[in-house]
Amino acid sequence: MEKNTSMKKISDKVGRDKAIELVLNAYNTELVASWLRHIEASQSGKNVRLERRDHLANAIARVTEVCDLSE
Repeated sequence: MEKNTSMKKISDKVGRDKAIELVLNAYNTELVASWLRHIEASQSGKNVRLERRDHLANAIARVTEVCDLSE
């Protein structure tokens, strides 16, 4: 699902301001998880190349998944 469509779906359920807050919190969680993966990879002593992720898409997917549980 496209980001705009997913964000609209979330906004319809919880309101615009709350949707922004939820997605922002999920986005921050995605960033922290990404940083932790990088730190763990560097501490393992292996030169591991981690794939680039779309943090915003993952954050919206997390929030959408939780919103869908309430149906």
